[in-house]
Amino acid sequence: MKLTRSGRDVLDGLLARERADLDQAALAAAYNEFDSHNSAFKQLLTDWQLTDGDTPNDHSDPAYDAAIVRRLGDLHSGFSPLLERLVAIAPRLQPYPARFAGALDRVRAGDHTWLARPMVDSYHTVWFELHEDLIGLGGLSRVDEAAAGRAK
Repeated sequence: MKLTRSGRDVLDGLLARERADLDQAALAAAYNEFDSHNSAFKQLLTDWQLTDGDTPNDHSDPAYDAAIVRRLGDLHSGFSPLLERLVAIAPRLQPYPARFAGALDRVRAGDHTWLARPMVDSYHTVWFELHEDLIGLGGLSRVDEAAAGRAK
């Protein structure tokens, strides 16, 4: 689904008003810190989807998948303090910690579709939405961020 031009204009106006009330220096510092977590998460997803860098993961090796799930838990633990700071900077982000925790709980319970399945609140879906929010809150563009290697 894609926003219409008029919808994008409304969203841009809302984001501009929200940005005016935020500590932009704190947000920029947090976004820079987010980048390392984002890189780690992208690698984790690549490793979930491919073994040996190019062989599709058919998920027939439970030890391999379990190692990825452990890495997701480690990433989540390392990322959570930053997420709490982001919520303190931009209170509208308050739903994200519970959404991430819910997806992680489902993955750990064995429903691995909650790692990267589109169209549900999977860990990847929530991550992507948070990243979009951070781009908008920072007054950045996805195109520029993709060109910089941060939003692929």
